[in-house]
Amino acid sequence: MSQKRIAVFGASGATGRETVRHALRAGLEVVAIDRALPDEPDRLDGVTYRQADVVQGGLAEAMEGCDAVISTLGVGFSPGNALSPPPLYTDGTRHILDGMEGAGIDRIAVISAAFVIDQPNLPTWFKLTVVPALHNILEQMKEMEAVLQERPGLRWTAVRPGWLIAKPASGDLLVEEEFLPELAFRCRMGDLGAFLVDCVQNDLHIREKPAVGAPEEEKFESPLALGEEFAGL
Repeated sequence: MSQKRIAVFGASGATGRETVRHALRAGLEVVAIDRALPDEPDRLDGVTYRQADVVQGGLAEAMEGCDAVISTLGVGFSPGNALSPPPLYTDGTRHILDGMEGAGIDRIAVISAAFVIDQPNLPTWFKLTVVPALHNILEQMKEMEAVLQERPGLRWTAVRPGWLIAKPASGDLLVEEEFLPELAFRCRMGDLGAFLVDCVQNDLHIREKPAVGAPEEEKFESPLALGEEFAGL
């Protein structure tokens, strides 16, 4: 094991919870960091909970004693966020990296998106509808990736998942550098969480942008599925 204790930002989110669970199963100590602490019934045994706001900065103390960082921060889709997304990927990531420097940590894995670049294997309907709607959020993700690359000595991984689906890990995740594997349009949050943990635990994909996803049933890959998921937000 390269790392024994990891800090997880955004640990209370859907992918964050999956990441924490997989880290615990892998035998890692976990420090879960969020803007607000979860209620006692929602806390997991073996997890240390710390409160910090990535937009405000001053994060070194929250990461004290950790060997690596996983950022599962994400901006949920809404009309307001699409027009003016909060600066989680930009200012938030910069503040995390500043805190890491103060805490003596040089390893981080973050969630970006496959759609920050043109993906030849995407369905045409998705390219013409969803990708343009996400433009401002994707621009922030691009900036986040650039921020990572500009930091000398930082051992980063920017994971580019396909369209996320709230399902547990299947173990069938496909991985290619930068571009989604053929037919791997969607990505289970459980598989993404497991992949993030594997990257930091075993020092995989250092200074790389792996694109990850897996085939799903047609009912989960159709425009109707997209509409139903957005309607449920």
